[in-house]
Formats: sequence, structure tokens, C-alpha cells
Amino acid sequence: MQTAKHFFSLEGIDGSGKSTQIDKLIEVLTSEGYSVVKLREPGGAKISEGIRELLLDPAFKGIMGDKTELLLYNAARAQVIHEVIQPALDAGKIVIADRFAWSTFAYQGYARGLGAELVQRLTEITCGGCFPELTVVLDLTVEASRARTARRGEAPDRLESEKADFFERVRQGYLAAARDYSDCVAVVNSDREPDKVFADLYKLIKSRL
Repeated sequence: MQTAKHFFSLEGIDGSGKSTQIDKLIEVLTSEGYSVVKLREPGGAKISEGIRELLLDPAFKGIMGDKTELLLYNAARAQVIHEVIQPALDAGKIVIADRFAWSTFAYQGYARGLGAELVQRLTEITCGGCFPELTVVLDLTVEASRARTARRGEAPDRLESEKADFFERVRQGYLAAARDYSDCVAVVNSDREPDKVFADLYKLIKSRL
């Protein structure tokens, strides 16, 4: 897959600390003089946020088909690339995404069983050359993930309400991506103090700037 310079994404199962680490990373990079665009996936553009609502609505649990889910994620991604990511990269900015295409590999390709080949074909159509040059997976066990998310006290969305074995497959999908695509996917153990996680994350990102 063709990657885009200065485009980064963070991945991981729920509770892995992506939001905390992204906010810290943007704070530090901004203080160093970089212009940074942050987005979440699915979302980041008005159309993409509308698709996000459909994807995560608990009312559609057990109704939405796996291929429907796959296509909706790619539709949301295509729009945010068109509207936000590519223009930002063209303007010389850094883009940092909270999830991107490797989520689809892990969730739909691996955990849903749709397969890497189908996901890759769609990813090539959706992303073209706009694919993160580096994705950092914040790795966490499913047990630790569930303990962290339970402390939030929030009602789970459609995906968050999946069973533990589903998230174990997601985690294994991420680890498989890191093994097979080590040139653009790295793993950081997130079951540690946030400052230690950040130190490893920052080192990885700065090595590409």
C-alpha cells in the first residue's frame, strides 16, 4: 500500500488510551512548531460523522450486515480523505487519526471474518495513496480493556457491546498487521503508566518527521 508522508494513526481496542495519547502528542508537536490536524474515525467530516452515527447506533445491533458495516466504514473514510486529510497533507500539515484503515482490517477483516483480501481491495479503492506512513497500535489485553471501559460508566455503543472473544480477535488482527507490515505498523504496550507509553509513541512518530 502506498503511504502518505506525515500521516499517522493510532489503533487499539477500547480503553487502550488512544485519545489521551493523541492529545498529548498534538500538544507536544504543536509546541515544537508543527501544524497538526486531528481527526477520529469514523468521522472527521460532516458526512463521515453521519455515517458514524449509523455504525455505532445500538439499535442496529443484530440488524446491520457485516458487509454493510465494511462498506459504511470505507464510505466514511473516503469522504474524510477527500474533505480533510488530503487537503491538510497538501498544505504541509501533519495528520493524526484516532483509528484508520487498520481498524477495518482488525474489526471487519479479522474479527468479522471477512478476510484480509477483501479489506485490502476496498482499502486500495478508498485510500489510494492516502494511507498512514506509520500506525501505532496501543496494545492492551481484553481483560484490561474491559476493566478500563467499565470505569467510564457509559452505555456501550453497537460495537462496544460485542463479547470478549470478538475483541480478542480484533487484538490478534492488530498484532498480525504489525507482524506482516512492520514497515508501517508498530506496537506499543499500553498497559503501563501513560508517560511511559507516550515516550515510546513520541519516539516512533519523531523518527518519521
